[in-house]
Amino acid sequence: MNTVIARIVSALIVLALAGCASVSVTPGSVDSDRLLNALVLDDVHYVRGAVESAGVNPNQRIPAPAWPDGAPLIAIAARAASLETMRFLIAAGADINARTPVNETPLMLAAFFFDESRQGTGQAYERHERAVRLLVESRADLENIQYQYTPLTYAAYQGNERVVRYLIERGARVNAWAQNGGTYVNTPLMMAAIQGHEQIARTLLRAGADADVRVYGGHTAAEFATKYNHRGLAQLLMCAQRQYGTGAFGPQCRQILGYDPADVRMAR
Repeated sequence: MNTVIARIVSALIVLALAGCASVSVTPGSVDSDRLLNALVLDDVHYVRGAVESAGVNPNQRIPAPAWPDGAPLIAIAARAASLETMRFLIAAGADINARTPVNETPLMLAAFFFDESRQGTGQAYERHERAVRLLVESRADLENIQYQYTPLTYAAYQGNERVVRYLIERGARVNAWAQNGGTYVNTPLMMAAIQGHEQIARTLLRAGADADVRVYGGHTAAEFATKYNHRGLAQLLMCAQRQYGTGAFGPQCRQILGYDPADVRMAR
């Protein structure tokens, strides 16, 4: 879990903001701090000027508080759900799968973050959900490089059910990189279990998530739920495991799950 926490914490560092007024860009030069703020504030006019007049490459990387070693422009824009800037960068040839130094894709960032100024309201996730759709419709990879977290994993951890459902509908693998009952990194179901997101766990199970998968040398989703004191979810996940759900607990588990596990197509 140390790796999970480190990545989430690194992503949660708030990007520095400055004034939002558009300014002209001098040909051949660009202020990297000003460019960062333009990306965060969706100042597409400045970003366009930086690319077209100052010679900034759409795939250039610049330092940011969350990524001092540099991150792709499209990743910074996706983390902030700067929609107009994202559209411009995509049209200008930015690699929509360009990764941050910790192997986060723009789609992962859009799937995880939300508008903190609207936290607790129905609009908190709105722009980021639109960013997710923009990236997917632009053919962003629904997965990630092998043995790394995926957009679906991030959405499940955050508890964004609409994004979870959307990614599943578009073909995201519900078991991520799990094979033969084992995985090197937490699956989406495990991330939902850690956070206690019961409805997301149910959505993943109905889509074929395998509750029997275990992190090599670590836990199953049910054991993660128990570890983090989500007792009701732990019982649900135990019922979804084949050794319990199809055994003596069968009838009880069918009631808890709301369906018969034997009727679900398991994506293994």
